[in-house]
Amino acid sequence: MTNVRRRAVPYIHPVDRLARNTLDRFRRYIVGTLLVTSGVVALVLLLELMSLRYSGAATAVLAPAGVLGLAAYVRISGASMPGLTRATVRRWEIAASFAVALAAWWVAAAEVPLGFAWAVPCSLVVAASLPMVEHWWRWPASVVAGLAIALSGLAIGRSTEPEAVSWVVVVTLTVPFFTFCQYLQVWLWSMARDLDQARRVAAELAVAEERLRFAAELHDIQGHHLQAIALKGELAARLIGHDDDAARVQASEVSELARTALRETRAVVHGYRRSSLSTEISNAVDILRAAGIDATVRGSATDVPPPLQPLFGILVREGTTNILRHSAAQSCSLTVKVDGGRVKVELRNDGVDDRSSTPGSGLQGLRERFATVGGVVRAERESSTFTLTAEAVTP
Repeated sequence: MTNVRRRAVPYIHPVDRLARNTLDRFRRYIVGTLLVTSGVVALVLLLELMSLRYSGAATAVLAPAGVLGLAAYVRISGASMPGLTRATVRRWEIAASFAVALAAWWVAAAEVPLGFAWAVPCSLVVAASLPMVEHWWRWPASVVAGLAIALSGLAIGRSTEPEAVSWVVVVTLTVPFFTFCQYLQVWLWSMARDLDQARRVAAELAVAEERLRFAAELHDIQGHHLQAIALKGELAARLIGHDDDAARVQASEVSELARTALRETRAVVHGYRRSSLSTEISNAVDILRAAGIDATVRGSATDVPPPLQPLFGILVREGTTNILRHSAAQSCSLTVKVDGGRVKVELRNDGVDDRSSTPGSGLQGLRERFATVGGVVRAERESSTFTLTAEAVTP
């Protein structure tokens, strides 16, 4: 029997997971925008080639040059937005791509004077590279580049028609316009990354703040009792042999102080671990909405009997984690129903993936917890909707 080694899967905190999911959605939007733009331009160029205004030799040059120019536009755009893709470009690649696209523009201008379509690929290559220039002169450079493209096309076409001036203006403004659109995308992507980083820092600070609060509370309790125990222990040591009765009294007080410190420490830890159902629901709603999931709550958590609140709080916490880990949910609803001493909580979400049909250990743990109080936990899946339901009666 062969041994199969399983690769360890690193654990990802739910907050990091939802932040990553949000950034991935925006990444797909940016990449999709680049691909759609290049696709639309490619369709326009294809229709231009099919118009039979170009010779066979010109078509043989223009077709591959157009594909190369648009591919370079997507690649350079990805490199201009750190973290968007893994693409990296060098200066010579940008220069070579621009040279090929410009050569295609000259071939097209020689065949069809005052044409416009083949000015777009070289304009896009320039517009994709200018946002990487961190100086104010990138905007004047975009105007100069557009003017150079327009005048070179006019010179190649040798057109003397009256509308040549208007044509030069239109072609010149193409590069600044594309540069503005490209810079807007770069700015949006940088803002998304900054917000993602800020959200992760805020989550880490919240955890650190809670740890500091717990540490301070534990320090206050332990510090007071330990200091008193130390003083009374020293006093009892000094009294031994001089006043044994007083030493016994101090020793008994040391023992009582130790028991009090242990009892209060347990109370602090118990209060730290136990939280109300209202708190768990509020935290779940905040985290789901931060992940872009529409979360709604029906019913009141305060109606749930206190003995059952920690148990249903674990249910809400586990259910929220499962939604973030195992689904691409867009909406989620949480319903709390209390009928006498019987409590029912239902958590329903959409966006269930086919790969998440196998129940995990968390669901089995919930069933075991609810079984100790005579409760039940049901997990049902219908199409792309997953429903987690738990019922229990006040013990």
